[in-house]
Amino acid sequence: MKITPEDYAILESAIKRTITRTGLSLDNYTSLGLTAKRYRWDMLEQSQIKVGDGINIDGDVNIYAYANNNHIDTALRKITKTR
Repeated sequence: MKITPEDYAILESAIKRTITRTGLSLDNYTSLGLTAKRYRWDMLEQSQIKVGDGINIDGDVNIYAYANNNHIDTALRKITKTR
């Protein structure tokens, strides 16, 4: 995984807090015909964590300075334990 351990820890904390706060699970999504990927990215959006690039957009994590959406999705899969 290309995401740094520091950024991963911030993502993990925010996503787990969001899942607890919203009570949403993958089952909620699949019962509506939505995908696991949609669940992962919705949890990221709901977490209100700002993902920046460290150049033009400064965020809580500046992952886009060294990674792309595929790398973020790999981290999200690990955090949410989805495929």
